[in-house]
Amino acid sequence: MRSFWRHLLLLTATLALAGCARGPDEAGLRGDVQAQLDTLFGSRIVEVKSLRRQGSAPLARAKDGGSQAIVYYNAVLAFTAPYDPSDWNGLSPELVADALGATDQGVMGLGAGRMAAGATLRAYGSMVYRRADDTWQASLLPPAAAQPAASVSGPVKPTDLIERLAGIVNTTPGLHDADDAIITEELDQALQNIKLRLNRGEQGLIVATGPAGGEYARFIESLRPRGAPWPISPASTRGSVANALMIDSGEARFALVQSDVAAAAVTGQAAFATYGPLRHLRAVAALFPEPVHVVVREADAMRSIGELRDKRIAVGSRGSGTRQTAMQVLRAHGLEHGDYLIADASNPEEALQLLASGDVDAVVEVVSAPWRQLAKAAAQVPMTLLPLDADAMTRVAESVPGLVPLAIPDRTYDRQQGAVNTLAATALLVAADSVPDASVQQVLDFLFESGLAADRGVSASRLSRERALAGVTIPLHDGAADYFAAARVPAVESPAAAMQ
Repeated sequence: MRSFWRHLLLLTATLALAGCARGPDEAGLRGDVQAQLDTLFGSRIVEVKSLRRQGSAPLARAKDGGSQAIVYYNAVLAFTAPYDPSDWNGLSPELVADALGATDQGVMGLGAGRMAAGATLRAYGSMVYRRADDTWQASLLPPAAAQPAASVSGPVKPTDLIERLAGIVNTTPGLHDADDAIITEELDQALQNIKLRLNRGEQGLIVATGPAGGEYARFIESLRPRGAPWPISPASTRGSVANALMIDSGEARFALVQSDVAAAAVTGQAAFATYGPLRHLRAVAALFPEPVHVVVREADAMRSIGELRDKRIAVGSRGSGTRQTAMQVLRAHGLEHGDYLIADASNPEEALQLLASGDVDAVVEVVSAPWRQLAKAAAQVPMTLLPLDADAMTRVAESVPGLVPLAIPDRTYDRQQGAVNTLAATALLVAADSVPDASVQQVLDFLFESGLAADRGVSASRLSRERALAGVTIPLHDGAADYFAAARVPAVESPAAAMQ
């Protein structure tokens, strides 16, 4: 009798656990991961060799009230055909991480350079499931949220300034939330500026990027070896135009700047017309491409940029590199200032929200593909990309140095059918001409020698020494010129060289 009750309790517990299980079993999970990879590449390019289910957790209910869950796994994968993550015209390695539901640091073994058939990866991934008709159906996990770059403060010696700041922050009575926000924003910017100006390489390389959590900051974070706080970290700024000015004035030693913005900076054009040519800005290397995205709602059935006449267009925030490029692209398609209404948005995410709600008709952004915010927004309201007209591309390339032809590959975004022809700036690492040659060469060694190691993040695998001069039309730093000459990377003749 005792044995009977023991078996009954065991059976009851087993049934209870089965009833609580979320998502499919291990075999079903493996099949869904494989199907997702096959969908991404359009064929069997990556094969799941082994997979272990690591548990699950509930997610918020879907809009229709259906139950959702996230299932975690570890997997070993192998390439069945060659794949080059550093090929700027191929599918981005970030899409591989997204398909696996992995973070930038969650895929190991994806080094820069060509991956041969048989090369293996390890992934710590996840898959989102939705309960429907007593079955679990897989769905794409939204791209991992970018983590804002952490603010790093250092000791500030002038005690009178500290006391004055303390007086404002701690002792002023009746501060409102708006006041707190202003103080926080100003202090954070001051700390970032201090960090940049004090950087001399002893604590690693600090690079002026752009807004915290943006594409530039994410890429710099990806360069850092797993678990190592040194040698590279981002400092948040307002973006490319501000970064070029900070380099020229000595407020920063290294920064990321759009290649076309850098070209305008050294010639004193566009956003730099009031400043004149920036004479201390030097190129170090192009790191990755940033294609021009022209985004519209799918329901509006627009097929060409010319259809944006009299429409409301978000062309990037004031002073950004995107706004400068966007207006040149629109002009090349016959849309002069006044032929459309500029809709201001504080950041790209807000611009996409305005597009989704119908408050703007198009968004133009110069950003790495896949643009994660676009992928997320398009999952809620279907959106599509408009290609650039071939003749317009030629006109832009002739008038805006630093842009290169590029196609956003098929399947980069959900529902995208076919490659989208566009132009791309390159994310250009720049330095002040006063930075020693040896320091620049140390950075390049880190990027293209140590940086080839597979212990970096997925985004870092886009680095390519062979493409490191793509879009570079400003003078190279002497240290970079010597480095690439020794590496036999063809130099780019700079039309701005005559101003030296």
